[in-house]
Amino acid sequence: MVEPENVQQTNWLRNFVLLSISRFCIFFSFRQMQPVFPVYLASLGASGAMIGLVMASLTVTATVSRPFVGLLIDRSGRKRFLLLGIGIFAVSTLGYAWAPGIIFLVAFRILHGLGWSSCTTAASTLAADIAPSHKRGTMISYAGLASNLGGALGPIAGFAAYERFGFHGMFLTVFGVISLSVLFSIPIKDPHAPSPHERHRRSWLELLFVRESLLPAVTMSFIAFGHVGVATYIPLYMLQQDLGNPALYFATEAIVVLLSRPIAGPLSDRFSRRAVILPGYTLILCGLVLVALAPSTSFLLIAAAINGLGLAFAHPGLMTLAIDQVPAERRGLSMAQFQTFHDLGNVVGAITLGSLLDLFDTNFSAMYLVSAALVSLGLVLFGIYGKEHQRMS
Repeated sequence: MVEPENVQQTNWLRNFVLLSISRFCIFFSFRQMQPVFPVYLASLGASGAMIGLVMASLTVTATVSRPFVGLLIDRSGRKRFLLLGIGIFAVSTLGYAWAPGIIFLVAFRILHGLGWSSCTTAASTLAADIAPSHKRGTMISYAGLASNLGGALGPIAGFAAYERFGFHGMFLTVFGVISLSVLFSIPIKDPHAPSPHERHRRSWLELLFVRESLLPAVTMSFIAFGHVGVATYIPLYMLQQDLGNPALYFATEAIVVLLSRPIAGPLSDRFSRRAVILPGYTLILCGLVLVALAPSTSFLLIAAAINGLGLAFAHPGLMTLAIDQVPAERRGLSMAQFQTFHDLGNVVGAITLGSLLDLFDTNFSAMYLVSAALVSLGLVLFGIYGKEHQRMS
């Protein structure tokens, strides 16, 4: 029996709201712990190099495991991996609190990376499954709001919990928040039934990469390459040039992203994904150039607003395009591929731009101008080859 349209609409909206709350809790708890963790490692006597190794072990694990996680999500179901990833996240959080030494912390960090790649990839894929195809751009933008808001509030809560309850108390509050994510995830109905016939229809290369949605993923890696230079080096740049409190830049960018995402999604549904991706990408490039040339704090905050607007348009537009290009049975792998290239852009960007900064004798302006030139290659690539195919339901 087919449900009436209004019942179907209520069901998908209910599932989407539950997923968004769960997603908020995931990103809130992750970011709640992230800035406090290096302080925790230092309190245990870890050297600077060891802190870097422990922190990087999560990112490396998540990046390497994503393609395999995406494949398993398509085969086994989105909700199952969402709950599994959240469960692994929760176990690793408790492990941090009672680990007897640094080596054990590395082990739990690797476990956390597996949980992080599983729950975030599954959540993105599930959001794409739940949203009606004609509202996909809008709903993915809204889903991103939950992640952005959780990511913005998490560090504030993390330091507040640490100052009030200490390290172990902070880890327990993280465990409590991630447990709430489980409670909101359990009632979600997974609308996609995995296809067992998909397992033997493709080569191993095709199982790990999705050619149809490779271009949006590669384009996102260029954007991540440029943005990681801002996220990493803006505090040093502003202090060197006496441009005020670095928190002002991040707050301005975050506010603009939060306000702009609800606008970008409906525009991509009404017109096209390219109609938001190309202007968004262009704004990001302009923002990078303005950062490099900023003569004052107010000028730099204008650059932050432009960067935020560009990210709000380009990121969800590219993610939605990556979903549009593939059938439902390959969405998990497509989302995993998209997020993997995003992570790779961050890693390669941090290393490359740091090397450029040394090469230019700590000349931040020169580093940001070269960064903008490199990022522009992604815009050219997408402008030439970024053709939209017929959207798949």
